[in-house]
Amino acid sequence: MKNEFLDNFGRSETLWMYACSRCGECVDVCPVYNETSDKYTAPGFKIKKMRGIVTNKIAPFTGKPKEETVKRIAKGLFECTLCGRCWSVCPYNYDLVNLWEKARESAFEAGLGLQPHALMVDALKTEKNIFKRPHIRRTEWTKGLDIPIKEKADTVYFVGCLLSYRGPIKPAAKATAVILNAAKEDWTILKDEVCCGAPLRFAGANRHLDELMESNIRAIEATGARRMVFSCPGCYRMFWQVYSKALGRKVQMVHVTELVDSYIKTGRIQLKAKSSEKIAYHDPCELARLSGVIEQPRRVFANLTTQFVELPENKFNVRCCGGGGLYKAVDTDKSLEIGRKRVEDAEKIGATTLTAACPSCYETLSQAAHFKKSNVKVIDFAEAVAQQIE
Repeated sequence: MKNEFLDNFGRSETLWMYACSRCGECVDVCPVYNETSDKYTAPGFKIKKMRGIVTNKIAPFTGKPKEETVKRIAKGLFECTLCGRCWSVCPYNYDLVNLWEKARESAFEAGLGLQPHALMVDALKTEKNIFKRPHIRRTEWTKGLDIPIKEKADTVYFVGCLLSYRGPIKPAAKATAVILNAAKEDWTILKDEVCCGAPLRFAGANRHLDELMESNIRAIEATGARRMVFSCPGCYRMFWQVYSKALGRKVQMVHVTELVDSYIKTGRIQLKAKSSEKIAYHDPCELARLSGVIEQPRRVFANLTTQFVELPENKFNVRCCGGGGLYKAVDTDKSLEIGRKRVEDAEKIGATTLTAACPSCYETLSQAAHFKKSNVKVIDFAEAVAQQIE
């Protein structure tokens, strides 16, 4: 028997929905609403409609919403990049990302999830990656490279699905390996890494998380590692928010931007003379706004180029590239349109290179630049660093 939509909402979620003053601040900054003008994608409108459903459960005499309306509300929850920009401007500072994720879980359990996400969940159940590529091919990107796969190591580099399987993005993983080797790090990748599970959270399929998490935890603990390094902010946030409860404080979790920043400070990597390339950096939403990693990449770029330039709407208030929250699987064209606007931002400030420290951002911005026929070159953060290592 399926659960009813929003049955998992408790007192906290209900109170926050009623606290919403409908000020409209969230609507003005929502990247999806700004692209679609569809009211069902507007954060405040979604809260209003969900509040109506919850009210009906408490007071049935208020009238039950139509089935088609409930389905449209649920679909609107997935027409979202989970970028958190709505939360950043909310006068009540309510954690709206958590609200959307919890509502997505309820939609999934009520049978209101979307078909693209259902296919992805099936891929994760069978092949442990979001692309349904053979699991045994996860480490194929390492062939011919100096990539250690050891039983024991001080540091584990958690590669993630995108960097393991997506050809155009793989150079970012290779560049990270160059950095780790240059620092003479005692490191390894996991022999049997599986998806971190973040896409399951985004799809609302949380009940399928345990198997993936248990597999990764066993593999990590077997290495005896004291630190984990991530290229993907989604993996990074998933680990420090969810896995850390199981791994405890014995394993430090760092994003590659934080690691490179520390390497430069301590002299563990040597860089060439600064280039004069005009470089802009796009803050990944999950890394900057949702994880607080903001100044570290900027300190790194200060050591790479004499012409680092800031994009408008940056740092904590960064404007999403359109590639997060599985939104690209829902509406690829709209996702790339959002990305195109970010490429235009780079063009307007005269940047020749646009970087991002996130494989999803990198892919979205690269595709947007290609379709726009932009002269702006898009590269990953790790690639920018590896190019400057002596």
